[in-house]
Amino acid sequence: MKAFIFIALIALSALWLSCGDPESPKPPVNGGDPVLVAEFTGFSPGSGKKGTVVKLQGKHFGTDVSKVSLQINGLKATINAVTDTEITAVVPAKCGLGKLVLTVNGKELTSQASFRYLYSATTTYFAGGSIGYEDGPAQKAKFRTLYNIATDSKGIMFAADLGNCMVRRIDTDGATSTIVGTPHSGFKDGKGDQALMKFPIGIELAADGSIYIADHENNAIRKVLPDGALITVTGHPDRPGLVDGDIASAQFKKPYGVKFDQSGVLWICDTENGVIRKLSKEGQVTTFAGSTPGYADGKLRDAKFYMPAYLNFDNIGNVYVADKHNHCIRKITPEGMITTLAGVPTKNGYQDGEAAQAMFNQPSNIQVDKLGNLYVTDLWNHCIRLVYPDGYVITLAGKGGTSGYKEGTGENALFYHPQGSTLDKDENLFVTDSANQRVRKLTIE
Repeated sequence: MKAFIFIALIALSALWLSCGDPESPKPPVNGGDPVLVAEFTGFSPGSGKKGTVVKLQGKHFGTDVSKVSLQINGLKATINAVTDTEITAVVPAKCGLGKLVLTVNGKELTSQASFRYLYSATTTYFAGGSIGYEDGPAQKAKFRTLYNIATDSKGIMFAADLGNCMVRRIDTDGATSTIVGTPHSGFKDGKGDQALMKFPIGIELAADGSIYIADHENNAIRKVLPDGALITVTGHPDRPGLVDGDIASAQFKKPYGVKFDQSGVLWICDTENGVIRKLSKEGQVTTFAGSTPGYADGKLRDAKFYMPAYLNFDNIGNVYVADKHNHCIRKITPEGMITTLAGVPTKNGYQDGEAAQAMFNQPSNIQVDKLGNLYVTDLWNHCIRLVYPDGYVITLAGKGGTSGYKEGTGENALFYHPQGSTLDKDENLFVTDSANQRVRKLTIE
């Protein structure tokens, strides 16, 4: 009996506890609806020009435009409309090749595929127009086969006037003057027209305002000091060769392009030797890449180039080489591996498209923009090509294989042996249209 009473008391206690105040309910989320996580499944089209409307597919996007944002290569796109399964947006100008980064309610989603921005360029006249030698306003200036060209922070350009054996200055209005040299060749240090060069091809500006020159036929690297005096840094016309060492003993064979890296080291395309050299701030010359002239990918000194004409750098440490007589663009990674980025090695031709199918005919210069796009002067195809970071090639200006002179947009513009180029701070491209004896300006959109 006592056991029964004890069990009954336990049961009553449990019943009494169960009748207490219930646990406070949790507040509803989103008005009572469950939180739905956005999903980004794809987009179309995969490429387009300025103003292209791209559609992003997925689900749980919501409908609030203020809670959605989109970037391509760090550039903000304009959102037009949002539904729960589709977002429409306008592609930002000059966004290059990059994945779409979509943010919905603070959650970041990245596309698997990349969008390819299709650039266009309008070519206009800038300076020059007839063969010869004359300083003066843009329309009166005369050149004799301009090669490479460089721009300072103020937009003033300095050009290697190969045929006149001079360094010329071209102001922002196209007015041209002579820095050093005289219209006949030789090898002599000095100021103004007392200094002599023989086919200056490469040109580069140093941080201290001096100008470095690849004096092609003199097998030498020359330098114009801020006071206008030309001196010889290293090399000599009577000592062609491939010798590393200090500047007094180093030898070169027809150097072509020169370019400073961010640390102040001068890189040199030693063209006929088929190698890439470095000149340190301490005055030591070393061979960085290449061996004997030819074609081979691989580690630095195992690789081969055939008349490397020019090199340039992107902002993540890659080096790009216009391998002129291999008709392709080579890439040197920070780890020291050399690969072919675009072009069919050893075969000249003209074709746009995927990296391995694209064709060049003596690419001679490379400029690199902030997004890693390469602008290539394709000398014997008489046009300007654009190479995306993945190696895909399009023609930006000029009609492949057709020489001439004409201003215009895209293939409506005509060039005749475009040789050198430079980007200004606004990423306008200036090109030395060498056989037309002009400097042309490409406004890129």
